Amino acid sequence: MTSRSRAKSRDDIMALMHVAYTGKDALPLQQDTDLMTAQDIWARKYHELWEKLEKNTRDSFCTALWKWLAWCDRKGLDTVIHPITKCVIFLEDLLSDMVAKNSKDPFGTVRVARKALSKIRELQRGVPPPYGEAFSKETLIRSASSKALAATTEARIGPDSDPLRDGFQATSLDQDEVERILDACIKHNDHWSGFRVAAMVLLGTAMGFRGDDLMDAKPSLLALTPVVRSTPVPMQPVTCSLRTGKVNSFGWLRYSGFVRHKEPHLDAAGALADLLVFTLNLTGLDILQKIESQDTTWWQYRLLFRDLYHADKKQDRNALAKPLQNILQEVDGSPVVKTKVLHLFRDSGVILLASGGAGSELLSIWGHWARGTLQQAYLEKNPLSALVAFAIAGGWDQTSFMGRHFCGRALVMVPERWIDSLFPGVRKVLDAVRARNARLQSGKRQADDRVSDRAAEGFLQTVLYSGICFWQNLPFRTQRYGLAYALHRLPAVAAIIATQEYHDFAREVIASHDKANKQAELDVSASMGEMLTDMQACLKQLCGASAVGDAETVAKLIAEKMKSMNSCSAQGSPHDTFEEDLTLPLSASASALTHSPQHAITLPDTPREATIADRVSLIKADKSLAVGARNSSLHKKNRHLPQLIEMLVNLGATLLESIRLMTQIADHFDLTLDQMREGARLLNGKAAKPDCTALTAETNVTVGHFRQGIAWAQGEIRKNQQEQSVVAN
Repeated sequence: MTSRSRAKSRDDIMALMHVAYTGKDALPLQQDTDLMTAQDIWARKYHELWEKLEKNTRDSFCTALWKWLAWCDRKGLDTVIHPITKCVIFLEDLLSDMVAKNSKDPFGTVRVARKALSKIRELQRGVPPPYGEAFSKETLIRSASSKALAATTEARIGPDSDPLRDGFQATSLDQDEVERILDACIKHNDHWSGFRVAAMVLLGTAMGFRGDDLMDAKPSLLALTPVVRSTPVPMQPVTCSLRTGKVNSFGWLRYSGFVRHKEPHLDAAGALADLLVFTLNLTGLDILQKIESQDTTWWQYRLLFRDLYHADKKQDRNALAKPLQNILQEVDGSPVVKTKVLHLFRDSGVILLASGGAGSELLSIWGHWARGTLQQAYLEKNPLSALVAFAIAGGWDQTSFMGRHFCGRALVMVPERWIDSLFPGVRKVLDAVRARNARLQSGKRQADDRVSDRAAEGFLQTVLYSGICFWQNLPFRTQRYGLAYALHRLPAVAAIIATQEYHDFAREVIASHDKANKQAELDVSASMGEMLTDMQACLKQLCGASAVGDAETVAKLIAEKMKSMNSCSAQGSPHDTFEEDLTLPLSASASALTHSPQHAITLPDTPREATIADRVSLIKADKSLAVGARNSSLHKKNRHLPQLIEMLVNLGATLLESIRLMTQIADHFDLTLDQMREGARLLNGKAAKPDCTALTAETNVTVGHFRQGIAWAQGEIRKNQQEQSVVAN
């Protein structure tokens, strides 16, 4: 299929829409009526069928229609999209052309052309039905589409296809490729292109951005959500509202977002910080000046702009694709070759999330894919609906990130003057914008208050937060890239990193990061799947497979096993040292609880031969027994806490020491009654369900706190023993 001799023009497409058909089966041309002229009727059809389409869709349709015009010229035919047989021959010729060019998706090309023809066909005067979907479902048209689909199938999975090059690896990035691309971005000779591409990679994969989202992303759409109360480090999501494109086809405002990554070099917040530092210090963009002067034209500035001339325009696809492709060719080892460019990050993000454990429902919320009314009308209105996806994208475990968010570098405070040196005047402008917005919202407008700029408030807050992320990530940038990291040479940065204060700060950040990682790796909150598997294996070894699940039988068999183990330890029983480890120093409140006359605990001296079931009955019958001050009848409401105490007794502790241990765990880790019960139930393992999928993230945290509490208590005991030894000497 040859090209048209004259240059392609949008005027050709408009002329094609106004063609009139006068054949034998032509419909009467539309005439003026008393209510509306023929031109008005056509204009409304034009708006519905063409004008309201997304720009990318119109561009694709124009490409297909130019091919139609070229084909008509070559065949010596008029450009009326009728009859059906004429359209079928065109689609089949287009298919042959795509196959000859070794296209991997000839069906996609034919499908776009079919849709474009159905749109224009309805606009051409006199052309009879079918239109729209009816045109696509016409038998001959479906025949051409079926042939195209078969050709695409052959190209993708036929014997000549490369399963690695054309399969899943061709459309997404794996973790190693992401890291190699980021390294190439930082070392790229064009620093502005490098920081833009790094931001595209990390923001695009974290938020599931389409190419159109990247081209239209704006600083005015950035904002912070309320802080998520995760432990031990609170989590601060950054959001970006999506106001254009496919995601808003139903008229709802949509959001995406991200949180800080576990690894500094993969941190989307760090990439955004680098981009903003470069933008506000080196590009000359007057965004802060416009905000200060209440000039809302800054709302049109794009986040990934090519140059100042294009800063307030939606970016051309090539403006983002070319620097990305250049950097993909410079990656260490070998170039990264993919069949997708700007859509690559959305594909990569969903694969990385799915491999991290995100389910299909969570992915549909994160990616804003078509779904039911619940998501459209409720969940997608709040970006925190996809918080688990943000956490997985940030490298955190989906089942326990709320209780194991060990982002150590975020614990080190960054001096405000360092942030102000990166973004001079931002804090002052933010205060002024906040005050002005508050005045306008409360109806107390002053003479110079012109507009309420909530977008500026959200953006400036994000800028200051990015300053924190920048400094907390900088020591790791230095470790990984050295002088290749261009922002070292920014005067404001160079002046600070030369000081002793920064050296101390960098050591503290690295130490905090390493300490948090080690703490995360400690076996204080093992996954519930592993814990229950090990527990079931232990019970089978002790009691035999037939006893597992029978609580009373298991209790008796374990007691008998422990009794036999104790009797075999005639010399230097290991329980003697364990009993010492479990003797906890009591806090003032706990000491008063266990020693005051009104709370005196009198536990029966049950002989060692008694079974656990016997001991549980005795403990339940004692009305004075209490664990912590929260609930004096804690043991009577659930059997698992006394069973846990009995387990400690069988290991060598006294009943009083076991209760003290439980009190310390409850007080120091602020566990609720329900958490205490659930943790004890799972640690006992006798009533736990084998189905690990039924366990909650809170349960995981609870068990981790129990185990961590025991380890902490043993450390306290050793420290006290050492102090007593020093005093005695």
